[in-house]
Amino acid sequence: MKKIYLFACLALFAACSDENPFNSIEDDLDANYREANNEAVESEENHYRSSSSYMSESEKCQMGISSYSDTYCCSNYGYKCSSSLGEYEKCRLGTSTKSNSYCCSQYGFQCYNSSSSSYMSESDKCRLGTSSYSDSYCCSYYGYRCSYVSSSSSRYTSSSSSAVYYLTTAKSMKVTLTYYKQLSSDWDGFDNAGDPEVSFTIYTYSDGVLGQTINTTTFIDKQDTRLWSGSVTKSYTINKGTDQIKICPKVIDEDVSVNDSYTSGKCFTTSNIGYLKSTDIKEHEDYNSNYDLEWEWYLL
Repeated sequence: MKKIYLFACLALFAACSDENPFNSIEDDLDANYREANNEAVESEENHYRSSSSYMSESEKCQMGISSYSDTYCCSNYGYKCSSSLGEYEKCRLGTSTKSNSYCCSQYGFQCYNSSSSSYMSESDKCRLGTSSYSDSYCCSYYGYRCSYVSSSSSRYTSSSSSAVYYLTTAKSMKVTLTYYKQLSSDWDGFDNAGDPEVSFTIYTYSDGVLGQTINTTTFIDKQDTRLWSGSVTKSYTINKGTDQIKICPKVIDEDVSVNDSYTSGKCFTTSNIGYLKSTDIKEHEDYNSNYDLEWEWYLL
């Protein structure tokens, strides 16, 4: 009798209630199932996304799971760059500890982050891509930016299909000093005219690696001279395999006791020299508040 009474009470409660207790239990089971299913789907998606087949090569290089070499990852994406990289590559990739001005003046990289362009000659501006002149102008006058000009308009494009950017044989570099002028006073305590001595340091590179360092002999060694013009030529051998030449002038005032250096510190770089012909004369001008200097060179 008690059981019949209890069952009747439950039936009466269910009939009077707005929500069926059995339906509530069923809803809870459905919610738990959906949550578990969603977690399984999300876990599968995350596993797929983390798999190497879903990643770009840049991400693979970053995580160290690329099938390509460290050099490839470093050169193309800036990852896996080891300390064995040369300063040339570090400057190109923006990982060098040197200043932007150093990378710009030495290798032509990071120049848009450097404030040194206002002090550069037009030749260097063309070389570094900061010139306000056209690519055709830079190519025709200085041999830079030629890759951005059609081959028919570039006098630096070789007619031989076998030409390469580096020297396939050793060549003679002919350097000619043509002009010197003293711009500032007080070089000499007696008559203000200095005793200028001019020479050069020549650096050669092969794919960014330093090769030769050539300290030239003196081109002019004058007494009490403010202005000189003429032609003094010297020859130096440039080794096979060289693709870049950097020439740095040195100007001093020769004194009895200690020589005074007035060197500007500028250097002038020419790349892809394997394409140069003997008729391609490179003309340079170096100047600061103390002097103006002009010279030229070519390969023979």
